[in-house]
Amino acid sequence: MRRVSWLFLAPLLLLFGCQRPEVEAFRQRPTPVSVTVSMPSQVADRDGFQQEYAAALRARLATRLVVVPEGVRPPAGAAQLQVDIRDLSPGHGSPSPSLVGATTGVAVGLLSAAAGNREGAFFDGLFWGLWAGSQASADRDRTEWRLGYRPTVVRAEVRLVQPGIQEPLWVASIDPREVVDAMDPLPSGSRDDDGRIREEEAKGFARVVVRKLTEDFGWMRVTEQRFYEDPAAKPAQPEPKPAPAVEPNAPATEPKKDQEP
Repeated sequence: MRRVSWLFLAPLLLLFGCQRPEVEAFRQRPTPVSVTVSMPSQVADRDGFQQEYAAALRARLATRLVVVPEGVRPPAGAAQLQVDIRDLSPGHGSPSPSLVGATTGVAVGLLSAAAGNREGAFFDGLFWGLWAGSQASADRDRTEWRLGYRPTVVRAEVRLVQPGIQEPLWVASIDPREVVDAMDPLPSGSRDDDGRIREEEAKGFARVVVRKLTEDFGWMRVTEQRFYEDPAAKPAQPEPKPAPAVEPNAPATEPKKDQEP
């Protein structure tokens, strides 16, 4: 039984025992986290996309940590989740079928020629290139059939930084295929709604980021979202109005009698 327990604890010891002291301190006592999202300048409606993705990240991250809402000044020592989206373009979460087929065909042809089959190298590359391209096309069709829409390519680099610490506490790369797999399908009435599609793409991206962050730090999910409140921004409570003063010798008002007809 003791051997089994050690085998169970070994991965946890490897995960948390070799971390930097500041990372371990943040894992045990995380400070509030603010979220910033940046995108390439050539993205159409760049500000709208940045706000959409930042809002989805805050909503998802607030079930693990205390999150600083948009427009609220972070407290001293707060960490920052910096999201650098480097590619946000129409397409798919995987390379195009033609690119997959051409790359596979060239690679197989070169390997076949190097193996001595110079006469059949061209046909080997052609066969395997067509096969790989058809498989990539079928994968794209399955994805679009599952979602009901063609997803956007999203590729990003994410860093968790803290003031006074030069090296990031955490760094992760987000691959387009991961984001596509995390997206949920839309009902038939929303599959042509660009706003709903963009919302679901942002939610899928947030799921991937928060999942990776949670796996690396071992945080548990809570049922209620937690947001930081700036104490200086709380409105002052209005003072209660004093009760009207009653004169001690004021005559009492007699009730009116009912008038008889």
